[in-house]
Amino acid sequence: MNAVALTAIAFALAGCSTAIDGFGPSAKTPVADADPITPAPSGSVESSAVPAPTPATGASAATAEAAVTPRPAAQNVSLSLPAATAPGGVAYADPGATRSQLAGTWTYTWDGGQKTCPLTLTTDRGMSGFAASADVSCPNDIFMTKGWDVWGNDIVLQNHVGKVTARLKPAGAGRYDGVATSDGSSVALTRS
Repeated sequence: MNAVALTAIAFALAGCSTAIDGFGPSAKTPVADADPITPAPSGSVESSAVPAPTPATGASAATAEAAVTPRPAAQNVSLSLPAATAPGGVAYADPGATRSQLAGTWTYTWDGGQKTCPLTLTTDRGMSGFAASADVSCPNDIFMTKGWDVWGNDIVLQNHVGKVTARLKPAGAGRYDGVATSDGSSVALTRS
C-alpha cells in the first residue's frame, strides 16, 4: 500500500474512537451521576358528570328553521342522456360509445389546411380526461395535448393540466372542424 492509502485508513480509524463527545472511557460524567428519572405523579383521579347544555337565549328550533332558506322538494330526474342530434338531424351515439368510436389515429390540420400532423386519441385514462398524444410536428399547444373528451357532440383536446387547447364540432363522416384556443385559428380533425 502506498502512504496516501495508509494515511486515509489511519484517519478513518481515528474517527471511530468511542472517546469522542463524552462517550467511552474518557467521559467526564460517569453514568451513575446522571440526573435520575423523575417518577410519574401518583394520586387519585377525580371525575364528575358534564352538565347538560343550556339553550341559548332567544333561540329555539322554530326560529332556527325559519332562518334556513327553504329548498324546493326533490324531483326525480332521469339519469339517461337524451339522444344528441347534430344540425341536419343526424343522431350520434351516447358519449360512452362515441368515445370508443373516436379512439384511434386522426390527422390534425391547421393553417388553412396547409399543415397537418398525426394525433392519437385513446380510451385509456390520462392526466386530464382520456389519453391523447400528438406528434412533435404538431403546433406546440397541440403537441402538449395529453387528454381529450367529448362534450355533447364536440371533441375537446386538453393539455397536461386540463386547459382546453382545441374544441371541434362534427362536420361530416370522419371529420371535425373547430378552433384552437391559443389563437382562435380554424383547425380540423380527419380520420386517418
